[in-house]
Amino acid sequence: MSFSQTAFSEAHNIILEDLDGNQHSLDEYIGKGKWVVVNIWATACPYCRNELFDLTVFHEGHHNKDAIVIGLTLDWPSFGFPDKDYLANFALDYFINYPLLMVDAELASEVIGKPVNMIPLTFFYNPEGILVLRINGVVNEEMLEQAIKKKDSSYAIQWAEQIPPEFKPE
Repeated sequence: MSFSQTAFSEAHNIILEDLDGNQHSLDEYIGKGKWVVVNIWATACPYCRNELFDLTVFHEGHHNKDAIVIGLTLDWPSFGFPDKDYLANFALDYFINYPLLMVDAELASEVIGKPVNMIPLTFFYNPEGILVLRINGVVNEEMLEQAIKKKDSSYAIQWAEQIPPEFKPE
């Protein structure tokens, strides 16, 4: 994926279920005036667990202002749908404070418009709903803060050019 500014796809209309059984689509969040961090992850993925605290702290510090985090959760290593009860307990144990929507790899691939063949994956959408950054691998709070430090997409794109090679988008 290049860093060209691409409007979010119609696939964001796909209906996803949260832990309470409520249905949502990403277009409820993307393009609504806030930065949106969409993180695809799994409870059994050790790399995903490493970034949970940072995602939670970032969401807590920004959700009432300028940015939110949305977790798209799948099972690993099956890449199927997660067990809802297990995920709910896991979210409580890890103090996850942002919305979690359940997906399998096929549904996640439809949402992002590209096959999901690794996790974690993180996507940054600017307040206008333009995808400006994709990170394959673990993110941390500093990376999240830097990505939205200035309120324009060009900064996020410039910042992405400076990230370590292991976090570079394809």
